[in-house]
Amino acid sequence: MWDARRDTVRLLPFVIMRGGGGLNSSFGVFARRVRSDWHFQYRAMRMAVDWVIAIYFVIPLLIIAGYHYYVWLSAPPARLSEIPIQFVSVLFYVFTWLGTLRFFVEEGDQLFLRQNEIWFRSLMRLGYRYSVVLQGITSLALVLLFLPLLSAVYGYSVSQIVCLWVLTYVVKLNIGVIRQLLALRLRGILLWLVRIVLFIGLALLFQAAVMELADQPLYGCSAIVVGIVTFDLLTRVRLREKGAFFADIARERDARMRLVSLMLVRIVERKRKPTRKYPLIFSRSQRLFKGAGASQGLAELLAKSYFRSGLQWRLSLQFTVVISGLMFVLPGAVKIFIWILAAVILVFWRKSFCKDELTTPFLTLFPIEDTKKHQALQKVMPALVLPAFIVISLCAGISLFTWWGPIVMVSMAIPVAYGSSSVFTSWY
Repeated sequence: MWDARRDTVRLLPFVIMRGGGGLNSSFGVFARRVRSDWHFQYRAMRMAVDWVIAIYFVIPLLIIAGYHYYVWLSAPPARLSEIPIQFVSVLFYVFTWLGTLRFFVEEGDQLFLRQNEIWFRSLMRLGYRYSVVLQGITSLALVLLFLPLLSAVYGYSVSQIVCLWVLTYVVKLNIGVIRQLLALRLRGILLWLVRIVLFIGLALLFQAAVMELADQPLYGCSAIVVGIVTFDLLTRVRLREKGAFFADIARERDARMRLVSLMLVRIVERKRKPTRKYPLIFSRSQRLFKGAGASQGLAELLAKSYFRSGLQWRLSLQFTVVISGLMFVLPGAVKIFIWILAAVILVFWRKSFCKDELTTPFLTLFPIEDTKKHQALQKVMPALVLPAFIVISLCAGISLFTWWGPIVMVSMAIPVAYGSSSVFTSWY
């Protein structure tokens, strides 16, 4: 009785600041924060989808998609059979890498709620269990989305589909906990390198487990059991972790603002990190292209701005690793299609980056004609596309398992990069 009264007294300022009528348990705090989060996400969705868009676009699209989904369950189109299970496996693995496990802690908890260790631990456990359940629901939704492909095309039985769902779910949970533990223990480039190795290693294991589900379900089920045991052990370690309060707050804030950030990515100005006095790449600011004029100067600026951007390097490396991995699992015809598609995506990606750079406040101070900007874009584009595309082409050539494969594919990379750059930058 005395403990309950003492807890209520300690939480009284917290209740008053939140404007609530009273919270008698940690579950009340958790339920209020979940409701607040759902309300926040709903309002964020309303920002992008008002009733006009919902009536004239979203609802008709859902009806059409639902109709095709129902028809494809019994009679899938022939073109779906061209999609290999390896491609679906890669999509599932990328899904397992997204999202996080939340604790629903806030900055204000250090003032009031953390004084009551029992309530605070209970709040974290409730948030963690809620996230675990939510990850299972989203994993199930992904499997149901691909159900026509799994059931009608690949001929998966009900037990195999359930195993695929559980495997995806368990891998997603393990990856979520491992990423949190790594972020708490490592920093900087070491964390970055470990995450790349982890991404590639787990991708290979997940791919092998999915293949075993189709051929030898016993091995796939063994992988699920190992994943459940691993997640239980990692959960114990994570919940005992000390000094993770502020990291949990930052993760919670990112998870809450993820949807809003996606919608406002081109509106909200990002906080820029402090820059070095001298850049690591092209530190002497030497010339990269021959010639003179405004278009030449802009091309120099775009190239140096791109190669000095750590974010662009990181995203390019992730893209290159994923596409290069696909080259080893896809069949020949699909592999060539993905190879060409990668060149097109790289061109559009670099073009979007360059157009953003050309609209920076500094450049708008100069009266530069759009024709000069367009010429600069066409000049610099192959140089921005080639580094990543050559690596992808090299992996595509190696995956052919012939001595001439790497030579031919890398040789073909140069005309394909120049050709796609010329075609898709023909307009500004």
